[in-house]
Amino acid sequence: MKIYEFVGVDVNGLRQRGSIPAADRTEAVQRLRERGMTLTGLHRENPLKAVLRNLLKRDAESFRIHFCRQMYVMLGAGLPITEAVKIFLEDADAFVGKDMEKLLEYLGNGYSLSEAMQALNGAFSQTMIVMVKGGELSGNLAEVFERMYMLLRKRHENEHKLKMALAYPGLLCVLSAVLLMFLLYQVLPVFAEVFAGFNAELPWSTQLLLSMGSNPGLLVSLPVLALVVVLLLKLMCRRFRRAGIAMGKLMLSLPIWGKLYARSEQAVFLSTLAMLVRSGIRINYGIDIVRQMGGNMYWQFTYESLSVQLEQGYSLGVCMEKCGMFPAMVLSMVKAGERSGEMASMLAYAGDACQGEVDLLLEKVNVLAEPVVMLLLGGVTGFIVLSTVLPILDLMSVM
Repeated sequence: MKIYEFVGVDVNGLRQRGSIPAADRTEAVQRLRERGMTLTGLHRENPLKAVLRNLLKRDAESFRIHFCRQMYVMLGAGLPITEAVKIFLEDADAFVGKDMEKLLEYLGNGYSLSEAMQALNGAFSQTMIVMVKGGELSGNLAEVFERMYMLLRKRHENEHKLKMALAYPGLLCVLSAVLLMFLLYQVLPVFAEVFAGFNAELPWSTQLLLSMGSNPGLLVSLPVLALVVVLLLKLMCRRFRRAGIAMGKLMLSLPIWGKLYARSEQAVFLSTLAMLVRSGIRINYGIDIVRQMGGNMYWQFTYESLSVQLEQGYSLGVCMEKCGMFPAMVLSMVKAGERSGEMASMLAYAGDACQGEVDLLLEKVNVLAEPVVMLLLGGVTGFIVLSTVLPILDLMSVM
């Protein structure tokens, strides 16, 4: 998904400047015209801004979670929208406060909350804007904010759990790399001088370590080369759609991680779609909204296929079964919802089921990550120790 920056005039005659995610320029123009925007300029986002936006992504997510929580509490207590935003502004920092001041300004000019959120262009996701618009039409805005808060918080907790599960193994890998460098450049050269004095033939493992120690540029270049390859792959996936789809499919086929990523994506898809259906949004339009949330291009391609098949007259359960990406349990719940007319409830139950499986997989990762890393590190350390000790034993037997 690319980011396009635009300048234009909205339906109220106000000049607007902001950014919008889209697959290409044509889609960006179409989406902006649907908003009633008359464009005066449109161009791709600067790469430096994209890097900065990714660095601030966590802060933006935390802001949205906090905003939804405050709004559903305040609106549930009977406060007007403007008063609820003013109370939120009192506790907001300088970075968020500017957006909240603009939000209040738009509300004072007669904008609805969804229109004011959309006018900020970037502070709120498209899913939040559509959900708020549905809440305004149905009159259950406080309930909508509560659902969004629960969904955003759960997704944030999943990301935090996964990062914490990988933090300790990652720290062990870093410490092991430091230890390995110390052995290669401080300990082994001393042994190499001793071995050279006896003209003894060294084992192949010891010769391998000594050759690595004598070529420090090789060890430094390998991580740099790996980083360059990763960056090139990411760039290729962004510029070429087929490459992005293929890479996304490859990520989903990885053992453990692929299943964890797939179930997490399915939980977000089903829970968000359930909220949209409850708010009166049509399923095919809801799927198009959810597609904009996904970071995996293969999932985006799957959502596009679902939307096309729905427009052709197929039911949601049949479309999900054809794509082959959802477990049988989820398909059964969706089909039961279609038969009973309780689609939103069954989608929510299916999302909870996928979320429960994500929690179990995260627990397995937490349990298995440490021993697996310890075995790998033990193997590397044992190889180094044996490569150092075996020549000493050989020398002792000769002497």
